[in-house]
Order: sequence, then C-alpha cells, then structure tokens
Amino acid sequence: MNWKQIGLIALAGVIVLGVAGFVFVSSKVQNFYAERGVAGAYLAARQAAKNSDPAAAGAYYDLALMANPDDQVILQASMQAHLLAGDIEAARQAAQRVLQAEPSHRQALLLTAIAAFRDGDYDAAGGYLDRMPSGPMTQLLEPNIRLWIALAQDDRDDLTRVLAQLGRASSFASVSLAQAGQVLENNGEIERADMFYQLGSRGGGLRYLFFTKSYGAFLERQGKREVAEKLYTFYHRSHLEHPHIKAAEQRLMSGALPDLDMDPQIGLAQTFLAIGEVMMADGRTDLATAYSQLAFYLSRQDDLAAYQLGALSMRQSDWQSAAYYFEQIQASALLYDEGQIQRAQMLNEMGAVESALALLNAQLKRYPDDRTVLATLGDLYRVHARFDEAEQVYSRAINSIDKVQNSDWHIFFARGITRERTGKWHLAEMDLQRARDLSNDDPHVLNYLGYSWIDRGVYLDEGLKIINKALQKDPKNGAFVDSLGWAYFRLGEYEKALPILEDASQLEPTDPVVTAHLGDVLWRLGRMFEARYQWRKALAFEPSEKDRAEIENKLLFGLGPVPAAKPEARMPRGGTEI
Repeated sequence: MNWKQIGLIALAGVIVLGVAGFVFVSSKVQNFYAERGVAGAYLAARQAAKNSDPAAAGAYYDLALMANPDDQVILQASMQAHLLAGDIEAARQAAQRVLQAEPSHRQALLLTAIAAFRDGDYDAAGGYLDRMPSGPMTQLLEPNIRLWIALAQDDRDDLTRVLAQLGRASSFASVSLAQAGQVLENNGEIERADMFYQLGSRGGGLRYLFFTKSYGAFLERQGKREVAEKLYTFYHRSHLEHPHIKAAEQRLMSGALPDLDMDPQIGLAQTFLAIGEVMMADGRTDLATAYSQLAFYLSRQDDLAAYQLGALSMRQSDWQSAAYYFEQIQASALLYDEGQIQRAQMLNEMGAVESALALLNAQLKRYPDDRTVLATLGDLYRVHARFDEAEQVYSRAINSIDKVQNSDWHIFFARGITRERTGKWHLAEMDLQRARDLSNDDPHVLNYLGYSWIDRGVYLDEGLKIINKALQKDPKNGAFVDSLGWAYFRLGEYEKALPILEDASQLEPTDPVVTAHLGDVLWRLGRMFEARYQWRKALAFEPSEKDRAEIENKLLFGLGPVPAAKPEARMPRGGTEI
C-alpha cells in the first residue's frame, strides 16, 4: 500500500460528509428519551447511519449524549454524523468537546481549523494545525490550508516555505500545483507559475475541470490565446460540454480577460472542491462528498460546489438533497440553467411531477429552443405515459437542429419510442433507424428496434441478428436477453426460448414484462400452473395499465391456440432502410 492510499484511507475514516435529510429529523427521534438510557438511541443512530440518513443519526447520537455526555465514542460518532448531514456548526461543537478529552485528536483539530478559517480567525486556524500530530492526513491537507492562511496574513516567509512544499507534492499534485500557480501569478512570478502548471498538466491535470479552468485563465492573462483555446477544446473532446468552459471559450472570442480572484476563503474552497472532483472521478463518492461539503461550507455562493454536491447526492439516490443543492445555485450563476434541469429531474424522482414539469416549462419560456430542456421535458412526459405531449416536445427539439450530428441520436431514439407507444409504427420505425445510423448501432437502439420487429411478427431474421449484436456489446443486459428469448417464442421455438427467458428473469427479477414472457412460454409448453404463477408475479411488479389488462386476461383465459400464420422472417428487399 503506497503513501497516497494510506492518506486516503485515513481521511476516509473520519472526514466523510453528506447531505441526506436536512428536514423532518425531529419526527424520527421524538419518541426517544434520555432517561431510557444510551442503548436505544445509540442503536437507532447506528441504524440511521447504515441507512444513509446522517441527520437522523446525529440526532439520535445527541440523545445518547444526553444520557452519557462524556462518552468519547458517541461524541466522535456524533461529530461525524453531523458532518455527514452537512450541519458543520453542530459538528464543530462536537469536535470542541472531543478536544477537551483528547487535545491531539487529528480529525477534531482539522475540523476546528477549517471552521476558524471560515470565521476569519487565521491565527486560531494555524494554531489548530500546529497541534495536529504528523501522519498521512496532515501531510495531505496541511500545506494546502497553510497556503491560504499565509496569503490571508500576507506572511511572505511562510508563503515561500509552503510554495516550495507544494512544488514537491506527489499526492494530488494537480490540485496543489494549480493552487500554487495562482499564488505565484499573483506574486508576479509568471515563469515559475507556468512551470507549475506545466507540471500539473503532464501529471494528468487536464482531465479535470478545476485545472483546465485555472490553467486556461492563466494562459489568457498571459496573452497565450491559442494555447488556451486548445486547452478548452481538449477538455470538451473528452467531457460533456460544460457551462464554465463554454463561457471561457466565449470570453476568449470576445477578447476580455478573466480576473484573478485571490480571496483566501474562495481559494481554500476551490482547493477542497478540486480534491472532491478528483475523488468523484475516481468513484470515491464518500470522499468526494466530504471535500465538496467543505468547499460549500467555505463558499456557499459557489455554483460548482452546489452542483457537485447535487451530482453526488444523485449518485446515492438521495433525490431530496440533490434537489436542495441544485436549488441553491443562484440565477446569475453559469450552472443555473443546468441546475434547474437537474432539479426538475429530482422533483420528478421525489414524486412532485407537476412541479418538475412546471419548472421545465418555465425554463422553456426563457429559452424556447433549448434542446436540453426540450429533451428533458419530453422524457418526463414519456415516462409518465403522456406520449402525445412528449412527441410534440421531441419534434420541437428535432426541428430546432440546424445540422444533425451523431450526438443527436438520443432525441430520435426517444421520439421513436414515443411514436411506437402511440401506434405510429411507420414514423417510429424511421426514427429508430435514424437513431441506429447516428449512434453507430448503439445496443439499446438495436434491442428496441429488433424487439419491435419481433413483437409485430416481422423481419425475424433481421431482428434476431441485431438483438444478438446488442447482446455482444452487453451480454448481461436482462432486457436484451428477454428480447432474444421472445424472438424464439414468436418463431414457435418454445423449448429454445425457455432457458433464455429464464436467464432474463434472473437478470431482471422484478420486471413485469420479462416475468410475463416467462409465463407465456411456460403456458405454450403445457406448464399451466407455473405459467399462472409467473403472471401473478408480474401483476405484483406494477405493470402498465395496458400490460396489466393483458396479464389479467391471460390468468382468466390462458393464451388461446397457437397462431397458424408464421411470422415474416426476412425483411423485404429494401426493408425499412431510409
């Protein structure tokens, strides 16, 4: 295990912040009383933490502390739970109580140092850092914090020492080098700043938004416009278009120069946000949330911090917290529009469908031809079976495209699905074929088109071919396996279809359509009791109203006789090619 891994593990053990559940905590804990002892509240806190509900966990731990206020284990757990809930002030109070018993407790010292820094008490922040015992976490974070303390206090000697230390950084080098580059530029040491940025670039910094923004802005201010343009283009080639990089490109075209903001609070917030971005890209959601929370605590006006926390909450399926953070993005911020789209999706996940639709329609009044808003609105209409409205919105999005690009395949695919659901098969088929062409045979498009042919009893050979192609790309996709089994069912090859549909049922055990298909093939094989069992299971998995009616009819009357007509196996000459 290398030094970097040890540092990350040490940090992960304590500084893990979250945002799940800002409200309704009291209703979860009001039935617990301190006089009942520690055990009940403590166990409830542990269970709440296990359920990713840190706000409730913190409240339960506080109740346990009412019965036993000096228990260090519970105190530290309370500190961590409040951090997870985003209640930094409550965590700070817990940390101060921890330090009364353990003056060198590393994590409590770090938290109080950051809180003191936020209050502008830089001497106190430095004092807490002085008391931290040596170790991987101290070596990882202390130099980045001291950099901004030295700048805030205009301590040139300490600034020189810390800059030299950051120049030798090996862990999170791109973060440290970008922060040092800003300070060096501010000090007029342009050549040295450029050297630091180049070191960070060679170390992989250009993968990240924070580094690309910082280095690009530096290049603009130094008059190296062509290099900055290449930097922004490189970022967009490997990432989705980002409003901050798009704004930098527009600024570059206008000839305006970006400001160099050296506010210490913002600088340290950007440091933590950058570490959070690195952790997020590495799939370390808890660590990413930790650093992003620190950034948000230091700079609540930062749209990137709020957006990053919203995205992290989405990863954890914490829709309420995600919606909360997206709502914090101010209307003047670059990420406001994207945040509103994400917030609408979170409202939909929470069941507030009409609020989500109203939010997106309000965005459309501001930007009538915004394809992202139109596509999101169409998706919400579609998932709630409002297909006519969905088709209209998707058509608006497609009509707004000046020149169709490969990346536009999603919108044709979505409209094709919508048209298929409303019985407009000829139009749907053209959209699906267009999506197939633009996406270079995306497996989901292949599966949907192949399944649609098979379900209609046409083009069985071509349908089997493209479903098998989809399975080659994603062999464990239960929907694709189901399509293959259904193709053999439609061909009347029930013995061949059965094991495939059984595999699909294992991969998608709660999908009503897959379960009903398994029931259908069992019926054709004369296993009526087992077929009815599968159909009853399918009803329990909340099928659509149309599917529910069909399944209930099967339970009453079975499948009826085997169709006499054979499906059309081959596509006629020319087929449905566009």
